[in-house]
Amino acid sequence: MIHKKLKGALCVTTALMAVGTLATADEMPPETSLSGLDYELIGRDDIYAHGTLDSYAQAPMLDAMVADGKLPPVAERLPAAPIIFKAGAMVDGIGEYGGVFRHVIGGRPEGWNWMAGQHQGWGGINMAMQECLVRQGPRWQVKAEDQTGPLPNLAQSWSFNDAKTELTINLMQGVKWSDGDAFDVEDVRFWYEDNVQDENVASRMAKDSFGGGATMEIIDDYTFKFVFADPQAETIVENLAYIQGCPGPSHVLKDQQPTYNADATYDSYTQALPNDVTPPVVLGAWVPVVHRPDELVIMRRNPYYFKVDEAGNQLPYYNEMHFRLSTWGDRTAQAVAGTGDFSNMEDPGNYVEALKQSQDDASPVRANFGPRVLAWRLVLNMDAGGAADDGEKAMRELFRETDFRLALSHALDRDAIGQALARGPFAYPYISGFTTGSPYYDAASSDYHPFDQDGAKSLLDGLDVVDTDGDGVRNMPGGGDNVVIDVQVSSSGNASVKQLEAVASQLEEVGIRVQTRAIDQTAADTNFTGGQFTAMMMRDNVILPTRETCRSWPAGASCPHFNAGGDRLPFEADLEAKLAALQSSDDAVEQAQLAREMQQLVTANAYTIGTVQVPAALLVNKRIKNAHPGTPVFMYEWAEDGVVRERLWTPAADQEDEVLPDTIAEY
Repeated sequence: MIHKKLKGALCVTTALMAVGTLATADEMPPETSLSGLDYELIGRDDIYAHGTLDSYAQAPMLDAMVADGKLPPVAERLPAAPIIFKAGAMVDGIGEYGGVFRHVIGGRPEGWNWMAGQHQGWGGINMAMQECLVRQGPRWQVKAEDQTGPLPNLAQSWSFNDAKTELTINLMQGVKWSDGDAFDVEDVRFWYEDNVQDENVASRMAKDSFGGGATMEIIDDYTFKFVFADPQAETIVENLAYIQGCPGPSHVLKDQQPTYNADATYDSYTQALPNDVTPPVVLGAWVPVVHRPDELVIMRRNPYYFKVDEAGNQLPYYNEMHFRLSTWGDRTAQAVAGTGDFSNMEDPGNYVEALKQSQDDASPVRANFGPRVLAWRLVLNMDAGGAADDGEKAMRELFRETDFRLALSHALDRDAIGQALARGPFAYPYISGFTTGSPYYDAASSDYHPFDQDGAKSLLDGLDVVDTDGDGVRNMPGGGDNVVIDVQVSSSGNASVKQLEAVASQLEEVGIRVQTRAIDQTAADTNFTGGQFTAMMMRDNVILPTRETCRSWPAGASCPHFNAGGDRLPFEADLEAKLAALQSSDDAVEQAQLAREMQQLVTANAYTIGTVQVPAALLVNKRIKNAHPGTPVFMYEWAEDGVVRERLWTPAADQEDEVLPDTIAEY
């Protein structure tokens, strides 16, 4: 069987409305921006920096609370050196206070204890609540020569020793939680030692995945250091950004953690901040104050937020943020209709119609496309040692056979899958590894698995996976049970469900049966990170090798989630070594070469079974100011972070009425 190299990616015009047949791989030109926008990149310090100003101001709604003694004056609520957002980086300048920013999402808050791995419904709630040690989202706006790592946030500065075995971090001083309690090094210690490094807690950063299990040493109330067994690259600091490096309120949760409470369990700790109890204590710009299940989450401004604009106005500008709990498809529909303010348009089934409507001058929304960063894949669980029974173990052992994975990959007609997903030039084949929108992607290093069902059948025959009982379904080697793969899929992921239908049909043609099991998104997340699945059809965005590494890479004994037992496949040891080398290198040329070698390994070995990848568009209501038109849906982070919501605003005359005016979270 011949593996072809992907020669390039599909080029789409700015109109993005042409519908036609995909070009062959040999004819595809290099990928270009789908937005057609031309804008100037800036320096990292031109976006924001820590500093001091002569005076500070607050949202007018807080004036009466300060006058009545319910809140300290704004200068006392801010840290010694707040983060100052520069007006020059704001496309519409200093904003006006007030109004509502309206989200529509398909997720549902699992709970407020993000340190224990709970999500808050995705779609922007998580990021509105959490603040992390460093920040990635706004980096898309930074010029190449200034891309020296993540932007500072709660970590005001950091430095390595000469041997690169110690990372010293200086925290902001004077930051306060939304209940007024001080944020300090104990919050970071509790996050790292009692969540990340506690194997009983399902932290978003897996145990020992940060620098091979770095130890933490406290220097003073606002200074600490990580100590590594081996030298590290400065890129390791990227792991301290969302969604991994976000401390929670130790003064609220410490007494609920079993290490400090003999009566607590790890389950009760995970559930310590249930979604029906508001408000939780947060560091973010907005605080959840109302949660009506399956209906609405209302967030109000955090009066202790630690960021200001260049004029000294405490951020955010919006007093209130809404998350209507609907479906992901409805998010796009509401944005196009003008009843929602923001959407990452990620469902390809909506692309053509949404684009037609948004290009109307009378439309309330702007649509800007970015690179291909949305990719789908069939993930096979190869952790045979973690199987629940002999049948599951045999299936996982079959998954460990490279030829079996290659057979599944060659059985897929990716062009047909892409056109079924969205008619037009949107979809491009995805095999495995980095998407074409990743700065680490290299087409020449990607093994392409063309549609070849005869070849797929030959590979299966060679593994003795043949139909021994004549029922049309191949049997396990040695004439065992039928090969029936149980595939979980999120019921709310329309594109995932649609692709799984096509995948199941195409695999049936080579004698492999798929049993689809649709589950809710929360269960899908929990099952994937916990390794409780045989196979899963899912969308993932493999952009950076330092973000959520356990989802895609062997970054420690318990990673990836689909081979968490530590029994490495023959090529995985090499892949793990290259990942470690990339993460420990400060040489961009060396990093790029290692990424190419990683890409070659995962595609040649069909580490996961990719289907297609598509671009995404950012939809923003035209009444929203400071939404930079170049903001990608996903690059260093999702657009909810990249668009920098704390500096968005709406002119007073266009503001939506607040549901809970003149209120803040009460504890």
